[in-house]
Amino acid sequence: MNIKRYKKEGLLIVIILLISGALLLANRIIFSKPANQVEISVNGEVVRTLDLDQDADILIQGYGNGTNRFVIQDGKVHVSEATCPDKLCMHQGWVQITGESLVCLPNRVMARIIGE
Repeated sequence: MNIKRYKKEGLLIVIILLISGALLLANRIIFSKPANQVEISVNGEVVRTLDLDQDADILIQGYGNGTNRFVIQDGKVHVSEATCPDKLCMHQGWVQITGESLVCLPNRVMARIIGE
């Protein structure tokens, strides 16, 4: 009786893994568009859209006089400076794939990679 139970649990695990793999593959296909721009918004409103193929260093005025400095280099973006208290946005690293984003909650600033 215990063997049947383990077989059912094993089958359930395999089904869950297959569904997870299919969803991951679908996600990769959906976001496989080449990234070519970064869209920067403050408090939900887009303030700048920049090309990733042009290196840049830009200072964005966020909510409540906070600022974030974005660096675009080699088709990637990261936050190099921020006036927020926790500086978590600076530790998010570089983003370059369509759909990825950098977020600074205290300054209400978000940079999102967009494709064609």
